[in-house]
Amino acid sequence: MKQGFDENAEPTLSRMDDYGKKAPKEKREIIKWVIVSGLVLGVFYAMARYYFWDAGEKELNVPQEQKIRHY
Repeated sequence: MKQGFDENAEPTLSRMDDYGKKAPKEKREIIKWVIVSGLVLGVFYAMARYYFWDAGEKELNVPQEQKIRHY
């Protein structure tokens, strides 16, 4: 049996690079940029949704006798 692997040839926790200590700097940078890009895209989506939101037409105050009725 190879060192760092169990009987099913799966790596053990001690074999993983971020077990028991901080993750490597490269991995932390990737995680940071994924979170930042998600937040930026979320803000962009929220701004676009607010800008292009259609409230519809305002209700017109037309007297009842002038309304067209459909049967």
